[in-house]
Amino acid sequence: MINLANNRRLPFERPRASWPKPPTPSIMHPLTFSVAISALSGDCLLQPAPDIPLSLTDWQHFAASVAHEKGLTPFSAPVLQRRWQQGLADVAVHDGAIVGHISCMPILHEATRHRVARALNAGQPLRTAPWPGIEMFELLTGWTHPEWRKRNISLRLRQQLLAQFRAETLSPQRLFVSVTVGRGGSPVLARLGWHTVAWDAIPYVSSMIGENADAKPRPGWHVVNHDPYNGPDIAPLVDGAHSWDRHCFLWVSHAPLAQHLNVQLQAAAGHNLERWRRAWRTAALPTLIQAGYLPVLFG
Repeated sequence: MINLANNRRLPFERPRASWPKPPTPSIMHPLTFSVAISALSGDCLLQPAPDIPLSLTDWQHFAASVAHEKGLTPFSAPVLQRRWQQGLADVAVHDGAIVGHISCMPILHEATRHRVARALNAGQPLRTAPWPGIEMFELLTGWTHPEWRKRNISLRLRQQLLAQFRAETLSPQRLFVSVTVGRGGSPVLARLGWHTVAWDAIPYVSSMIGENADAKPRPGWHVVNHDPYNGPDIAPLVDGAHSWDRHCFLWVSHAPLAQHLNVQLQAAAGHNLERWRRAWRTAALPTLIQAGYLPVLFG
């Protein structure tokens, strides 16, 4: 959006005329790394190892480990394996076993955007004006084997996966988000330069990945005893006194872009949050669930 008052453009925007038309998505490749230990620092180094074979049994062992982590959404082995095969995840492997993992799930993309837009417009074709083409992705299942934690594996896996996504030019802008239950991976996200945003500050964005549970049975990951965090941005690397265990935190890769996307979605829904949530829940979310996604359900 160009500010006509001073002819300045927001730093994260392109002129509308330069927005590319969505091309056919390119094929992203599975990312597999072997773990090496630096003789000098003791840190773990990731070395590309695309030829390491990973069987369904390997993924079943990994899925079982994730299911035991109370702060992670449990996913089945076939779902986790499929994300990796599609280039939506990367893994660190040592002695044939998965010791580190992170995945990235497309949330707001061409298919879901068109579905929710048609629901909002009573089945009419997508109107271009309120939809700038911003895509949103969620980092999921950030896990490191207990014996390999605090050795920078999680940070480096995230850096590698995000680099693969950012190397593409499918969209003018890509917003990445992540949810942590308690402290979880917050220090790693902070080291990436991400920030916490109050769930209520960007409700049109946050409702795509989480909402309050109600009496209706819905597929999702139920988070209990952790309220959505609606306070100011926090610094987990220094804020040791913060009460992490009571909240579920929303992290974003670029806070101004998250705010801008929220404004755009608000305009598309006619400033009606319940209308937006209903359209997303009924028209777009089933597509994600079919692909193995589970939104957060609070309470």
